[in-house]
Amino acid sequence: MTLVKQAGVVVGLLSGAIGLFVLLFPQYRPERSEPTPDQSAAITGVVVNARTTRGQYLDYSDQSKLGFTKQQLGIVGASAFARVQIVGYRGRTLTLARQVIDARNGDVVGQARDFLVTPPAEKVSHRWWDWVPLPKGRGSYVMVIKVLDDEQAAAIACGQTPPFGGLDGSVRATPPQICEGQPAAP
Repeated sequence: MTLVKQAGVVVGLLSGAIGLFVLLFPQYRPERSEPTPDQSAAITGVVVNARTTRGQYLDYSDQSKLGFTKQQLGIVGASAFARVQIVGYRGRTLTLARQVIDARNGDVVGQARDFLVTPPAEKVSHRWWDWVPLPKGRGSYVMVIKVLDDEQAAAIACGQTPPFGGLDGSVRATPPQICEGQPAAP
């Protein structure tokens, strides 16, 4: 057998062995270099209901009142509704966060980061809602909704409600613009 034929047999045996190895152990298969999918998120159509009882909020958001007392259902707060659209984050866990900001000084006076979502498809669009009890006294507040990705340094989407008052009414204040592309407050 000539040297070329021997080299061909060796190359063929090695190729077959490597192919069989990759077939039996797919975790060692080389990854294809796929382009990064377009990723985006948006929070649109943000509205606020400035004086909403918890019971009304649960009715508006089609949630059960089971387990709440009459007193808990009667607490007056502000409810917010929006449309959340997420593209390119299929299978990745994202956090929906809410902040309540005092429009008079820009201080965060309440926040929650307890809602996780894992989009089941490349593009999802869902209604979002939240409710907060109104702070005591007069004031001016905004609710800010954010979509957070732990792998990003900043929110990937942000939405902001128009201002709403406290339990005893509202005071005139210009809220800070936390979210880009949101209409300026009146």
